[in-house]
Amino acid sequence: MSMTTTVLRPRTGLFSAIALAVFLLPLAARADFHIRSPDEIDQGEYELEHNGSATIDRNPAKGGETSYTAEFGYGVNSWWHPELELDFGRDAGLGETTHFQAVTWENTFMLTEPGEYWADLGLYWEYSYSTLSGTPDDTLFGPLIQKDIGHTTHTLNLFLSKEIGPNQDVPGLDFSYAWQSRWNVFQLASPAVEIYGDAGRTSPFARFQNQQLIAGPVVVGSVLLGKLGKLNYEAGYLFGATRATASGTVRWRLEWEMHF
Repeated sequence: MSMTTTVLRPRTGLFSAIALAVFLLPLAARADFHIRSPDEIDQGEYELEHNGSATIDRNPAKGGETSYTAEFGYGVNSWWHPELELDFGRDAGLGETTHFQAVTWENTFMLTEPGEYWADLGLYWEYSYSTLSGTPDDTLFGPLIQKDIGHTTHTLNLFLSKEIGPNQDVPGLDFSYAWQSRWNVFQLASPAVEIYGDAGRTSPFARFQNQQLIAGPVVVGSVLLGKLGKLNYEAGYLFGATRATASGTVRWRLEWEMHF
């Protein structure tokens, strides 16, 4: 997947149906720490992806939370990339178990051509159907902004989410954000810094120390597999920056891209 920068020239059209496939992982609260690029769309490309994370904290109420996803995606055209995701997770705390939590339909839309404008712009939208009794569905949407400066790439995600249906824990809109600055040194491994935050309800926002905020170093790389496509990977350790956040979070991502 190329990563790049563009004014809004919105595309319109009818969306086609998505074929689905899954690769289940015998692993397990869904945080899905992953920076989404407006340029990660390649027409005709199939991909299998796994995202995972685990929190570390001396306080058992914040440690031991895990999130695992299994995803299948396809580049329908040059501006729309849908994915089907299966979400597994374990809540923080002693005695918690791993559950199959949700099925999520993800959509990334490229709104500008890479390099055409001051930044590359895109839009992300997802709908998550909860598989747990007493848990609401939710939807999330927002802009994707990316800018190349020299040998570095900077990506910002700004999201609003809303729980849907009964048993809502957070009425109203929730605001979250993510940032990555990457130094493009080698294809095999490039260093990056990432920030993930969740400010909670938009009205009113929670006090800063009660918000979720983690930041830390990440390694990003890819390996060419010849006719078998390409394998992308990410791995990092993120430090908690507020008292509401676990002291540490390990995150990883594996993605196999292939044209048939």
